[in-house]
Amino acid sequence: MYNLSDMDMEALKLMLSEGPFKADDLADRLGRDRSTVYRSLQKMVSCQVVTKETRSLERGGYYHVYAAVPREVLRDRLDHCVEEWHSRVTMLLERFDEDMDSL
Repeated sequence: MYNLSDMDMEALKLMLSEGPFKADDLADRLGRDRSTVYRSLQKMVSCQVVTKETRSLERGGYYHVYAAVPREVLRDRLDHCVEEWHSRVTMLLERFDEDMDSL
């Protein structure tokens, strides 16, 4: 549905079960390169299945923490996508029937 890879799903499951992570910490837990995990996180943020929060450091600077949206929210979004898909397919089938009837 969101075109998530196996690695994306592995990261998402880890965040759902253990909470927010910094990209470096998540990369360590997954045994993956930081840049690979960062790209995965960016994709999941753009798909709105992960949130990104900026936190400040005491001595200046900042870092980002990534968290999965709550499971219930994710489930509701997936249900909505399936309902929209079903409506579109039903409409296309109705048009197909109309086109076939006009032959």
